[in-house]
Amino acid sequence: MRAAPASLPPGRRPVILRAMDPLPRRARLGLGVLALLLLSACGRPGDTRGEDLWQQSTIHRARKAGKLVVLMEAEFRPFTWKDAGKLQGFDVDLAREIGAALGVPVEFRERAFQLLASELIEGRGDLVISGVTATPERALECSFSDPYFLTRTIALLAVPRAAGVRGAADLDDAARTVVVQKGSTGETATRRRLPRAHLVTLDTESLCALEVAQGRADAFVYDEYQVRAHHAQHLEATRVLDETLSVEPYGIECRKGEPDTLAWLNLVVATMRRDGRIADLYRKHLPGIPVPAELSPP
Repeated sequence: MRAAPASLPPGRRPVILRAMDPLPRRARLGLGVLALLLLSACGRPGDTRGEDLWQQSTIHRARKAGKLVVLMEAEFRPFTWKDAGKLQGFDVDLAREIGAALGVPVEFRERAFQLLASELIEGRGDLVISGVTATPERALECSFSDPYFLTRTIALLAVPRAAGVRGAADLDDAARTVVVQKGSTGETATRRRLPRAHLVTLDTESLCALEVAQGRADAFVYDEYQVRAHHAQHLEATRVLDETLSVEPYGIECRKGEPDTLAWLNLVVATMRRDGRIADLYRKHLPGIPVPAELSPP
């Protein structure tokens, strides 16, 4: 037992001893505010920072959902096209490689080319892989991975309608009609390089090529491989103007504000370049087209 406290003289109050505060009150308040700020910076449920940024990323959500939804236009041979109703092509194989790296199957959703970006932004797909050229204008709405393909835009000319055309400068004339696919980089290149030509925009690549083959337009500006393929289908009615109007890098398109998704896609593309899988896709789908040094294995 502890001894009872001794009695005090009348009028005297006990002195209560307290531990000395190591910091003044104002300093303690400052430390409290700092602690709250640090806790806030670490992220709390509902925040979009720290770990929650990863939780909300496309690739994390796709893994949890068990599938990767890829948007594409199915009329861009040899990147995205159909044979007996089955999607195939360079971009289809690339999408499946990305799905395999993520550990999930790929679900393809077909859309018109000019709708791909808006469908992605509105959340109706996880990525766009559809021969989309990464441009500064498009990058204001969506983010792009590092290039997985490089091409150039050239012109398909009508015979005999464009008989007098020897170079791109000859197309830059109000008397010349140039068709382009709406929203394509062929349209961008035409507006920049051929501002005086009469420009007509159509919904699909095949309609543009048909306008030239049937002599209703002087030229169709588009990506090199596709221009050469349309010429092969209409040897007598068309010819190729082998002059570069622009150089185009294709990238994988994802939503803005997703650093984890973008970094992961860049890593996958870099890995596929180093181990030769990008070069394999070139050889499989674009025979005769050399693999650029930038996309070849080291």
